[in-house]
Amino acid sequence: MKKIISFWLPPVLWMSLIFFLSSFHKLQASPVGWQDFVIRKLAHFCEYAILCFLCYRGLKNTTKVSLAKGLLLAFFMAVLYALSDEYHQTFINGRTGRSFDIWVDSFGAIGGLLFVLKLVKLLPEKVRKIIAV
Repeated sequence: MKKIISFWLPPVLWMSLIFFLSSFHKLQASPVGWQDFVIRKLAHFCEYAILCFLCYRGLKNTTKVSLAKGLLLAFFMAVLYALSDEYHQTFINGRTGRSFDIWVDSFGAIGGLLFVLKLVKLLPEKVRKIIAV
């Protein structure tokens, strides 16, 4: 049980943070329109790259799924959460759910998968043990 909590609490907390941030009327990153757009979309990308990574980490350490199945499940978990988050935003005054954001979130999830597949190998063994991948 301790193992399940330690590997699934981080993605649940991360989803809670995404939900909390989505509850604000308008988050503005810059007074310049195009900069605000780019920063917010980069934030979407990074949020879901991290979420996908955390979901994969939870699956890898608490189930016996193969690498391919774990990556696929983590991707679908992140995309499903992106769908639910955009739906949630339709209930927030001044916010809308946008399909474009779901695409950005999905590409972010792919970024998380690429991190697992390509970049984790380049990290020192000590760091890999700490992040448990």
